Amino acid sequence: MNFKSYNRKEKTLLIIGCFAILAAIVILICISYPTLFCGKKVRFKSSYKDKAVTLEATYWKADSPEYAVLICPGYSCDRQKWRPMANLFAANNLAVMTFDYAGQGASSSTIGFDNAKTDAIPVEIADAIELLHSLSGLDYENIILVGHSMGGRSILRLLYDYNSPDTKTSVVHRPIKSVILFSPEVNYNFNAQASLFAGTSDENEEPWRSYSAAYTKGVDVYLFGSTADDIVSDEDVLSIYAHMGGSGAPASGKWQGYTVNEVGSHISVGITGGVLHSYEMYSPKFCRFVKDALHLEKYSPVNFSLIYVGWIFALSGLALVLLVLNSKADFSDKTFHEEHGLPVLNNESSFLKHKLLMWLPTCIVAFLLCSLCVVLPFGSPVMNIPYMCFISGYGIVMLIAYRKGHFKGTDGTLPRPTLKCKSSGKKELVTAILLSCGLTFFVWFVLILTMYKLPPLNLRLFWLIFATGLMAIGFYISGCETDMLKISHASRKTVILYSLIQYVPLFLLVLFYLVIKSYSGMIGQAQNLLLMYIFCIPIGNFLRVKSGNRLIGALVSAFIFQAIMITSAALIAIF
Repeated sequence: MNFKSYNRKEKTLLIIGCFAILAAIVILICISYPTLFCGKKVRFKSSYKDKAVTLEATYWKADSPEYAVLICPGYSCDRQKWRPMANLFAANNLAVMTFDYAGQGASSSTIGFDNAKTDAIPVEIADAIELLHSLSGLDYENIILVGHSMGGRSILRLLYDYNSPDTKTSVVHRPIKSVILFSPEVNYNFNAQASLFAGTSDENEEPWRSYSAAYTKGVDVYLFGSTADDIVSDEDVLSIYAHMGGSGAPASGKWQGYTVNEVGSHISVGITGGVLHSYEMYSPKFCRFVKDALHLEKYSPVNFSLIYVGWIFALSGLALVLLVLNSKADFSDKTFHEEHGLPVLNNESSFLKHKLLMWLPTCIVAFLLCSLCVVLPFGSPVMNIPYMCFISGYGIVMLIAYRKGHFKGTDGTLPRPTLKCKSSGKKELVTAILLSCGLTFFVWFVLILTMYKLPPLNLRLFWLIFATGLMAIGFYISGCETDMLKISHASRKTVILYSLIQYVPLFLLVLFYLVIKSYSGMIGQAQNLLLMYIFCIPIGNFLRVKSGNRLIGALVSAFIFQAIMITSAALIAIF
């Protein structure tokens, strides 16, 4: 850990990595400044069918604002993900509030797969409107609703509840004058992923089948979509536009202006290109749409682009720093390996073939773990179940095989997991722990500024602990096998194939999203794999070597990965 022990090349990479980390911090603080320190956390109650839940919100006040904006996020999105758009509104002296639905972000309770057709979320939005009205002191006519995906769908459903005698809810009608909708998840055309998460197809479902201008009476609707949207197609957006009484279709990427429908409302639509569904709230193009719709004066698309620059600097810096730190890992410590024991690799080809075949029983165990998650009366984190169950199932199957001494291509059994650390180098270990904590908090800091907050003290804390324990088994096996390959001087080809084989289902998950044309999902899964490879596993390996304990390294890798993943994951209801 002594800086003097590194050669010139390693020192240069460390300096570049640290500079990139510092640059990421500066960039993200600068673009988040309008709302970074002035947000007020508030809580409010919402009750649907006599089932009350407490919802978490953030409110940014303004000096004598003329309008207030309520941001309604999409499925599984923390309200933090909307900070860039909140910055735009705050910079133009608009009061802003956004909140987490029940079961999302920091709000308690659960939310189901049929989220997009549920009646509860419009009630939560209606209660949020009441809170924003109270906090801002503005009339309802001066409150603008902004919704993305499920949030946009729920706003449309709220307008239906306001204006339909057949509504299933009892919300009090409020004279909302303007709504801005980013690709609201109303699918008149079949979409595999949308059907999965919405639990319905809308062309034959009420109220969407008969949705008409009658439900937008007195409301100006600004509707935006993208030709590249993989969840809500541009054809769907134009179908929504037509259902609300709009006429004429815009050319791709062009601002349409508006149509006055038969009830006198202005219905505007804009279609752009090149923006995937999950990234629309970060898009300079969608920012421009909002700027034009609300006639905002202060507008900086550069801030939206700088978010991606900040992410690139952050990931690059982390990768370089951990690469150099792990380059000093000493895997030749014979005393350590004699104390903790490892199998001996005697046939590389047989070892690789057996590992590949072991995914068959692993898939069975993973399915049973998924079933357990559904049965447990706590809901389950829908977004990270594949990772948790496959890595945990892999660990359980491999642990049994190694403990029985029946793993082909190797001789011997794995050591029993222990938390005992090597006795030498305590000062170095403390330094390594502090450094690891610093890098971890840096990652969380980046996420807090751009995407979501830390795990809240609700069901996600339970799942964080539960999933960390299960996934650590898989990471423990991986650490043991990595050491075994290094001690046995396995060929480079074997090491590469080993790395690919142990994450086969996760690569297949990426391909699955590609097959169903969910490019946002595919990129999201690829991002998770990237974070696992360049941060979670390397920092676990770093502590594994410094502590001389594979279980500690495994727990660190599993905990950090779950802490990053579970913060944004919605909980799926099971009752």
